Amino acid sequence: MNFRTFLFVSALAAPLSAFAQSPFPLSVGLKAGAALTDAFSNRTILAGATAFRTYSQQKDYIVGPMVELRLPMGLSAEADALYRPLHLASSPGSDGTVNSWEFPILVKYHLKFPIVKPFVEAGPSFRHVSEFPSDIPHLSSKGFAAGFGVEVKALVVRVAPEFRYTHWGADSNASTSSVNPNSHSNQLEFLLGISF
Repeated sequence: MNFRTFLFVSALAAPLSAFAQSPFPLSVGLKAGAALTDAFSNRTILAGATAFRTYSQQKDYIVGPMVELRLPMGLSAEADALYRPLHLASSPGSDGTVNSWEFPILVKYHLKFPIVKPFVEAGPSFRHVSEFPSDIPHLSSKGFAAGFGVEVKALVVRVAPEFRYTHWGADSNASTSSVNPNSHSNQLEFLLGISF
């Protein structure tokens, strides 16, 4: 093996040595929580002599699996698959639920404290939404998420409460004159992660 090959192999193997120091760099778990903002805008549109109103009649719950890969220098990468029902009411009309799956992929930075480790996170978020019966509106499927929280480790269990903000792109039918509901682009959530 020549010197260049040795340097190349050493450069590739250096990040792997950090993983060797941690016996379990991969953790899996569950996230659950609640939305702190309404899924849909509270709006009233006049169409002739009829007033149409759309709004969220309740806050939504959030639940789903998560996986986190711990990296060197206090960094980690987390991916979630979060189910969130989006509740919608309309008047005159009826109540309904739009099923939503959100897939945030976040880079996290953990501050190095001995017991409680504060962290910040940011990254893209994607979602799949079951559309309304009329197939209108098409809710945005791409967004950006950022958050902060703390992680506490007790034996093999990690507990991490956090606040997460997601900004979704505009709905495809976003309009001030349409009677179709518009979702809130800015969403705030409280989540609790439990991982092993």
